[in-house]
Amino acid sequence: MKNLHILLVLLLFGSTVQGQEEKTQASFSHKGYYNATNFGFLAGSIKNQNKAPFSFMMINGYGITDQIALGFGFGAEFLQESYLPLVLDARYYFRTQKLSPFVFVQGGYAIPLDNETENYHLAYSDSYWSGYDLLKPKGGWLFNPGVGIKSMFSDNLGITFSIAYRFQRLNYDKEEEEIDKVMEIDLNRLEIKFGILFK
Repeated sequence: MKNLHILLVLLLFGSTVQGQEEKTQASFSHKGYYNATNFGFLAGSIKNQNKAPFSFMMINGYGITDQIALGFGFGAEFLQESYLPLVLDARYYFRTQKLSPFVFVQGGYAIPLDNETENYHLAYSDSYWSGYDLLKPKGGWLFNPGVGIKSMFSDNLGITFSIAYRFQRLNYDKEEEEIDKVMEIDLNRLEIKFGILFK
């Protein structure tokens, strides 16, 4: 009789575990509209004036298959100046479950929100102008490939964590002795972000 009780407990425990595993592995479709709101920072060298500026990005997209999604994003970033990045976003989910790793790539243009900036010293390159100058930011192209992981709490709400490489080119104009000059600065940053995913 005691052995029968043990057997019943083991069967009950086994069926519970199996049910939880089936629930965890339940199929999840990425098709349809989604919103991914991400917060984080762009980590750079200790030699940079801004070592880890804040970065915010909101992606509105559409899952065209169970694993492929395309979207458009905009946000705010605070480098030497404030910028409005506008990007196209493509991502691929490796699994059709609520927990899935994914890869993504973003490309676009950062629009400056400041009309001018000061104190851009020549720590970036000795080939440009000397001293501190008044420059006009013109923005520049960006490229942002990365990897992440997504975990859905329900069919409509989840969280993400991602790490990416950011290449950002910033352009500046300066008038010196009636001659227009252009300065380019290339930033290479590690982007680390947490996000909230809505479907």
